[in-house]
Amino acid sequence: MKHVFLTSGILVAISGCSISANVPPLAEQHSDLLDEDADGVINARDLCDNTPNTVIIDNDGCPSYVLFENDSSLRIQFANDSAIVEPAYREELDKMAEFLHLYPETSLELQGHTSSLGTNTYNSELSVQRAEAVKAQLIDRGIKTDRLAIVGLGENDLVLADTTETSQLVNRRVVGRVKGFKGDIEEAWTIFTRREQ
Repeated sequence: MKHVFLTSGILVAISGCSISANVPPLAEQHSDLLDEDADGVINARDLCDNTPNTVIIDNDGCPSYVLFENDSSLRIQFANDSAIVEPAYREELDKMAEFLHLYPETSLELQGHTSSLGTNTYNSELSVQRAEAVKAQLIDRGIKTDRLAIVGLGENDLVLADTTETSQLVNRRVVGRVKGFKGDIEEAWTIFTRREQ
């Protein structure tokens, strides 16, 4: 039996054959295209699991952070030949403890320093004692000891090298450097977001 079709003005005759279209092969999918934490980045590319849905993320699915000036540093001066933390630094220590409580993923390196007066060995020991004194103050404020590291630099990192009393005073210090702080997570815009004045 012959079938005759008219297609676009061209007469086509088909006799006893069936029409079969070429079906493209199905592609094998090896990557995980799901987005389990619903952050808009597929699992195969997502480097940060369980990203909160309230934050701005980068192309890897990780939160964006806002870096800013804050109370994430500490500086305490000492009297000559002393490792006693003066009461005047109570507020500064409170702020540092509050910061460390707020960011539990951080740690603090306490670097002890001395002036150039005295022997190198004595100054090295004194710088450690000063750092330990600051550490004790922070432990009293609830900071765990494993988050506080001690480095005794002695007189090896002088701020001022001359021997005037002012220079010697500036050199007698403990400096706290926060480790592991990325910044605050940048929140995504919502209808409740206020514009900065």
